[in-house]
Amino acid sequence: MENESTQELNNFTKKLVTDTWLETFVTSGSGWLIIISGSMAPLIQIKDQIFIKKMSSSQIHSGDIITFWQGSILVTHRVIRKFHRGGNTYFIEKGDVNANYSWISSKALVGKVIRIRKGNREINLDTLAWTIFNRIIGFSLLVAYGLRAIGRKTSLMPDWIKRIVRKFFLILENAFAI
Repeated sequence: MENESTQELNNFTKKLVTDTWLETFVTSGSGWLIIISGSMAPLIQIKDQIFIKKMSSSQIHSGDIITFWQGSILVTHRVIRKFHRGGNTYFIEKGDVNANYSWISSKALVGKVIRIRKGNREINLDTLAWTIFNRIIGFSLLVAYGLRAIGRKTSLMPDWIKRIVRKFFLILENAFAI
């Protein structure tokens, strides 16, 4: 249950996104957002800023981090699979630390996260190293999703994989941050 101050922050955030930010984004095709959820930790943490660039669903691949509409709020999660059904494109998405997956229509897509600002440092996700890293994470989450779908009990990600991902993330962050 949300307390009053959390609810006020959420309402304020929704208003900022739908009014001021959205107008700028529609005009320029890109924009910065501040993250208010920890669903993509450790890569994207609360108070980090993300730079979103408008892209079509054909430009989005497994492992990419996207921002999309979920009702009246913007959500930023990782694509673990893209598929076509009935003439429409869909994504299976997941926050890196969330237990649940969901399907979203490409019609809800706002854009792809291409940079992350952590304080005074930036991470460019369009580099080869980050593209490979994101594909590996996307593939790992897809395997976990597949195992879950066939009835095997799996955690979000085994602890040994989490440790490797954290170490790899720190290496990449230090090597490729501006």
